[in-house]
Amino acid sequence: MNKSTEQSWFCNKAHRKIYGVCAGLAVCYQQPIWIMRLLAIALLFVFPVVTLVAYFVAAFLLPDRYHL
Repeated sequence: MNKSTEQSWFCNKAHRKIYGVCAGLAVCYQQPIWIMRLLAIALLFVFPVVTLVAYFVAAFLLPDRYHL
């Protein structure tokens, strides 16, 4: 496999709104950032506690990168 398909999850500090979790996932999955943010908001309405816990755990455990 090449490097572009083996990207790991990270927090994208260059395009963050809160901690950069959605922006980092968008880069990893090669999707627009707004789609990941919309998905996170939708999940927040359906599973509020789980989504908040998962978001903050990811924010503190994932490495930071300044991906442009």
